[in-house]
Amino acid sequence: MERVFLLCSAALLLTSQAHGALLHSQNNTWNSTFSLTNAQIEAANISAATANNVEVALNYERSNGAGGLIKEDRFYDLPDDFDWDNLPPPGTVLKVEQYTNTSLYTLPPSVSMSRFLYMSETLNGTSSPASAYVLWPYMPKRYSNISSCSGVSSSNQSVYPVIGFAHGTSGQTQACAPSHLRGLWGDFSQQFPLALSGYAVVATDYLGLGVSDVVSPYFILPSHANDLYHAVAAAQSTWGEMLSKEFVVFGQSQGGGTAWSAAQRQVQRPVDGYLGTVAASPFTDVLAIIAADNLAQNNGRVVAIAQGLNSVLSNFTISDWITEAGIKRLELLQEIQGCGLVGAQLFSAEGGTVQILKDGWNLTESAEWYSAHADNGNKPFAGPMLVIQGMDDPNANEPVVTQSVKSTCAMFPDSELHYIRWQGIAHVPVLYSGQYVYLDWIRDRFEGVESAKGCVQETYSPVRGVENIVDDQDWFLLYDLYGV
Repeated sequence: MERVFLLCSAALLLTSQAHGALLHSQNNTWNSTFSLTNAQIEAANISAATANNVEVALNYERSNGAGGLIKEDRFYDLPDDFDWDNLPPPGTVLKVEQYTNTSLYTLPPSVSMSRFLYMSETLNGTSSPASAYVLWPYMPKRYSNISSCSGVSSSNQSVYPVIGFAHGTSGQTQACAPSHLRGLWGDFSQQFPLALSGYAVVATDYLGLGVSDVVSPYFILPSHANDLYHAVAAAQSTWGEMLSKEFVVFGQSQGGGTAWSAAQRQVQRPVDGYLGTVAASPFTDVLAIIAADNLAQNNGRVVAIAQGLNSVLSNFTISDWITEAGIKRLELLQEIQGCGLVGAQLFSAEGGTVQILKDGWNLTESAEWYSAHADNGNKPFAGPMLVIQGMDDPNANEPVVTQSVKSTCAMFPDSELHYIRWQGIAHVPVLYSGQYVYLDWIRDRFEGVESAKGCVQETYSPVRGVENIVDDQDWFLLYDLYGV
């Protein structure tokens, strides 16, 4: 059946709903009809309005799953001989799906897709299984000075230049793996332009997303950087004659923070073939950015970080940061396998009438540890690095990111860091305003063009005025059931 993309108004702007406003589904083509039970509502102690909004959000999320619920997708099952007591080393490939059924996805024409399971690495160095995918272009972009991992010359037309891709926040449960989402959680703002430009996009889901029985170390950015490097290595070992040894790291939002962390990791643990990093809307000083965000965003992000810290710090318990009410809502999120949109409803805290975070959570020793180990900036990194940032970003707060850039440049003035801000542009839209800039930058890295030494900072403004641009995305991709 032929699939096309339909555009419709994005009424599901869940993070900005006023307290008490009921959400309504935009269509009747859900592949999910989930309803909370009375026992679930009572256990989480949520209002009728929040219960309604959670149901609408969860049905929307589940309808974006490729072919149904992730727990029913046998691809994410570990091999029968997998031994938790005898773990393979990071980078080991566990399972390969050479040709993913793309009819279950909303992908642009001409691309193809593979998925694979591999071993990644936790923050403390322990191996752990994760999932990933490769988005393949119709033809690879040709470069004269790259070679495949098995030594095939770039004159061979089957060598695909590699982008190691880190995604923005999709959620913190197994169901939130981008490799199981129809648009891969990024679609035309991120992965699709890269693949359509001739790059093989190797994308990790991050630990805890995709493979079951693994806790997500959410927003522990060095851990996500491990996921990224080991996904690239696993893909290169699987498709050695097709994928280039050379690669560029790319990420936005949480993925932008991951990309920056990957550049820092490259200093300590250099990987052959690394050409540079693009960090879009990156999280740098995470706690400072949280302090600059609104209450609803604070709640959900902090709860998710606490869930991850609970699996990393032996002397940390989630109740150090989160109230009993917040923990009950987290338990519901985990039980129903909700992702970011569901979390936005659960942790909006009834418009602020329910306390989710404990007073002083950000002043604890564990918060200090988190900042020391998860933040970017003020550390050496392997350049070149391009950082693009919208000046109207309400999520990765622009003044915080700018300060991180300035302080990093002051500490490492010879680093190759190019920082560009876009006036009148927000969190995700910077990927549209900056698309030709980062694509040209990536091309230069694969062509071996030397980047400017030192730190370069620029600000761009629209020629026709900020007031005349479309300031944000008011549409999303809808699956076509009818093949029109």
